[in-house]
Amino acid sequence: MRFIAQFLTLIILISTPLAYTATSPTEAIIQNSSISENPGRYRLSESSSDCTFWTDYPSEKVFKDEAIPEITYSGIDLYLAKDEFEPFQLVLHPDKDLNIQVKLQDKPQGIDVELYKVEYVNLKQVTDNLGQVGLYPDPLYPIEMNDNITAKAGENTTLWFSLKSSVNINAGDYTLFVSINDTVIPVRIHVFDFAIPSELHVKSQINVSTNSVLEKYGVSGTSENYWKYVDSFKQFMIDHRLTPKNALWSGGLTSNGGSPYINYDSTSGAFTDPHGIWGFEYPADRYLKGNTNSLNASLSADAFNEGTGFPSFMAITFRNNDASADQRPDVFDGITRKSSDWYQSDNLKNAYNQKWFRYIQNLEAYLKKTGYLDKAYYYFANEPQDQADYDAVSWYAQALKKSAPDLKLMISEEPKPEIFNNEKYPNVKIDQWLAVLNKYDPDVSWDREAHYGEDTWAYFLHGTKPPYFNPITLDHPGIESKLTGWFLWQYRIKGIAHYAFNDWQKNVWTETMTSNHNGDNFMLYPPGKDNKPIEYGATNHRYVSSIRFELMRDSLEDYEYLYLLNNKNQPQVYQENPADNQVDKIIYGLTSYNRDSHYMYTLRKYIGMTLSGDLKTIPDIQASNTHDRSETTGQAYYINFQDPSVAPTDNPLVVAGKTYLKIGWNPYDQTLGYGWYGDMAHVMSRYLSDVTDPLKASVLYDDWGREKTFEFDLPNGDYKVTVACGWQGKTYKHNKIFIEGHAFIDDKSITDYLERSKTITIKDNKLTMEMGIFDEYTMLNYLHIEPPTEPLSSIKATDVKSSEPSVWAVEGIHLLSKALTLPNFYYADYQSSMTRRDYSELMVRTYMTLTDTPEALLKASSSTTFIDTKDSWVLRAHALSIIGGYGNQKFGSEDPITREQIAVVTISMLKAAGITFEKDSSALAPFIDQHQISSWALSALERAYENHIINGDGNGAIMPKANLTREQALLIIHNLLIHAENW
Repeated sequence: MRFIAQFLTLIILISTPLAYTATSPTEAIIQNSSISENPGRYRLSESSSDCTFWTDYPSEKVFKDEAIPEITYSGIDLYLAKDEFEPFQLVLHPDKDLNIQVKLQDKPQGIDVELYKVEYVNLKQVTDNLGQVGLYPDPLYPIEMNDNITAKAGENTTLWFSLKSSVNINAGDYTLFVSINDTVIPVRIHVFDFAIPSELHVKSQINVSTNSVLEKYGVSGTSENYWKYVDSFKQFMIDHRLTPKNALWSGGLTSNGGSPYINYDSTSGAFTDPHGIWGFEYPADRYLKGNTNSLNASLSADAFNEGTGFPSFMAITFRNNDASADQRPDVFDGITRKSSDWYQSDNLKNAYNQKWFRYIQNLEAYLKKTGYLDKAYYYFANEPQDQADYDAVSWYAQALKKSAPDLKLMISEEPKPEIFNNEKYPNVKIDQWLAVLNKYDPDVSWDREAHYGEDTWAYFLHGTKPPYFNPITLDHPGIESKLTGWFLWQYRIKGIAHYAFNDWQKNVWTETMTSNHNGDNFMLYPPGKDNKPIEYGATNHRYVSSIRFELMRDSLEDYEYLYLLNNKNQPQVYQENPADNQVDKIIYGLTSYNRDSHYMYTLRKYIGMTLSGDLKTIPDIQASNTHDRSETTGQAYYINFQDPSVAPTDNPLVVAGKTYLKIGWNPYDQTLGYGWYGDMAHVMSRYLSDVTDPLKASVLYDDWGREKTFEFDLPNGDYKVTVACGWQGKTYKHNKIFIEGHAFIDDKSITDYLERSKTITIKDNKLTMEMGIFDEYTMLNYLHIEPPTEPLSSIKATDVKSSEPSVWAVEGIHLLSKALTLPNFYYADYQSSMTRRDYSELMVRTYMTLTDTPEALLKASSSTTFIDTKDSWVLRAHALSIIGGYGNQKFGSEDPITREQIAVVTISMLKAAGITFEKDSSALAPFIDQHQISSWALSALERAYENHIINGDGNGAIMPKANLTREQALLIIHNLLIHAENW
């Protein structure tokens, strides 16, 4: 079974009045003015006769020859929370060379402004089909107000402004004025009535070289200047909501391989730190706890980061990338390590092992005593490749957990059964899996988190290419960096990592590519464009950032908006939360995203206004149309996937009365309104001349099985979609097609041909189809997109009150009463809604029946787990990982339980009982209301349907949001017990 992502977006045309009732003066303004339609890309009406000024969203990269927009608007509007950074771009296009000075007028107190000039690097090769060669905007070079700047005639010069609001600023409206020579441009700033949390809720591990920073900025020695740069670079990173790989540089706890930096007495097991600023405890106090400086006279006496330190740190790490090698110190506590001390011998009683694992045990105790254990982790292996690697990391992880069960372990690998269910060393616990994004499998990761308490982080490599987004890639659209926080929220990913944030061994100003990937090993630039050290202080001690880096910060601040929208709670796997409906509008699947900058910034603004109390609810908005086809409703479209230049050559191609578009492997083209995202290096097409049907004779596929995403612009609405895959006379075992998050063909073996249909809803003016499994063939034939014959609104649920069961339910409930002992109240008020509390007890009693577990052996979660219930059955269900709360320590005992919640809880109960089963989602009935299923419930609901636990209504609907009646719940348990013997 594979994870299925479907996303609900209820949206209306942004060009029409917002369809909701205004309940406050602010809401009335939004409804009745152009605030919801303010453009982000426009010519400024303040432009002069010799210089045009214009602007664009920060996520849109401005090239030197970019066309000046035609829409005209006055000034610039910004929205930000307290203690938030927010950028904007101001573009100058003069008719003749122009020397300018930038000044600020009437800068409000509590607003800081930094100015950068957008620089360009010359790309000689593209990373993939999203890039372009030539001068490419990315570096942000710091300049000061009143500096002289030259804007060349006939080309764009872009200034990047970064505003920062104080945590103490009053909410409300402010205006500052940007003066460029004689032109004055108003910048209107609205500060929301809430603050970005100082704590970072996305953890990270960013491999930065502080030594490179010190060298390139002309810092010598280890005196005052040295420490000021160490401290300021720490602040620079945490300002961008990212954590350096070693948050404690230059002090530390251990070296590569794990040897202690500070003093360790192996006899007593005690750690002592006499090293002060060069040790562990002083820098930890400052950079992990955020405390004031009390020892280092070179630093400010102010608290670090307003009293909030980094959320995590790497306490121990490996020495090299050979995952099967013993990477511990060659000599430890006087004992030389031997080959017999490693996993092949499996002997923990060897002298070296006894010394080493006692040290690990004492290290955990020391971290617990000093208060840093919750933030510490041991990153002990990198990218295991084969069985020897899997065995080595599994053995070592087991041994480490025996000695230090609470010290978190990290490995750079997606959760793999070769490790957590290793045959030689079973039941391995890895606290933090670090999955490269293009190998991330949410289904496995979510299961490991829900049932084993293991988190998954993500990292990006040169192999993370389209259709996956990659915020590191220099020549990708800026919106990809803005997607990061939204994607992490959608998939419950707890952190991110990158292996080389400022690798300046070569001059990245002129050599941008590593491993065929522009920007792979840097997101910061050295201050000298020749890569030589600058004179100390030449940039006024400011770092040379990049557009990617600033947008990454933006996205992580967006994550904090979602955190606040979720009542200051992190998202939990298999649980819906208030922020999900908004995230669904941006992230549709692992490889399908909303790339509309206007939409994203507008949505973020409305979220901020709602958090601030300016709006009661977040308006539903729609992405901008990008093609005329998106405005033509009621039209059916038929696509034959083929090389358009070869057979079938009929023009037009008409089959069975339907006229087909011929679409091949062209990258997405806005003019065409369709195309592909992905690596096009190995794409293939074939026409099978011995097949009579021209649609089935046409085949598109990737020779390496790399994933692809196809987009086709359409009006929003409901469609019956049909897709076909196959190759006559051949079998391919791992075909995969997802459309709008729905699994049409999910890792399914196909002999000859397979056609699947479902009703789906388009919400962003694009049909999005994800295709392929790495290193496997998906053979794509044709696609039909047709308006449905029956409106979805015709399906309604009934709500009949009765104290007697329905005729159709009598027999099943009678049989259930013989098989399962239940309190009498379950057998009354059959048409009333089943509550979350009552279904919890029903699930636990079913679990007892399936596992022959007596009630006396059931454990319960702590009575403090939920603040609104102490019910023993609820706490037992929670302890078994059957059901969770709402994420704010509330359970909602008397809330009616919905059919999709039932599916998730029931599947979780079966897992707890040791019953697992695969589903063939491609055999799932095409429910006409499947678009209503929440993303967190779709996988469980499809498994429940496939295995006869939950049925449809007989009219083509599954009714996921409907409340479940008591008799329906009892029938579900009846069906479950009948079919359990086949599982």
